[in-house]
Amino acid sequence: MYDYDLLVLGSGPSGQKAAIAAAKLGRRVGIVDRRDMIGGVCINTGTVPSKTLREAVLYLSGMSQRDLYGSSYRVKEEITVGDLAARTQHVISRQTDVIRNQLARNRVTLITGIGRFADAHTIWVNGESGHESRVTFDL
Repeated sequence: MYDYDLLVLGSGPSGQKAAIAAAKLGRRVGIVDRRDMIGGVCINTGTVPSKTLREAVLYLSGMSQRDLYGSSYRVKEEITVGDLAARTQHVISRQTDVIRNQLARNRVTLITGIGRFADAHTIWVNGESGHESRVTFDL
């Protein structure tokens, strides 16, 4: 007997969809990813952070509201790197919370660590504490 019917490496958009689809079909599903990469590159270092920075600058500088309120409209006089970093981290955190909730709602087990194949039905997961655990799966 295996630990899971399906084990997915990576919680990016494709991994999420595969895991949730299998869980909805009644399969026992696990998904392996690093704690700092839940949601994949798009959420953590790619599209979401870059778009968040852009939108934060437009909002904090008042650029997006000037058409409505006039050219003198300004939200914040000086925008710091700290302001932008805080906003970016807030958005990333909210997005990863959404993913965690989606996985939990669909009874997908999130296994935190880095996975590597041992054979066709076994993955070794190196957890955050350095402890390595063996996980078996059918697919």
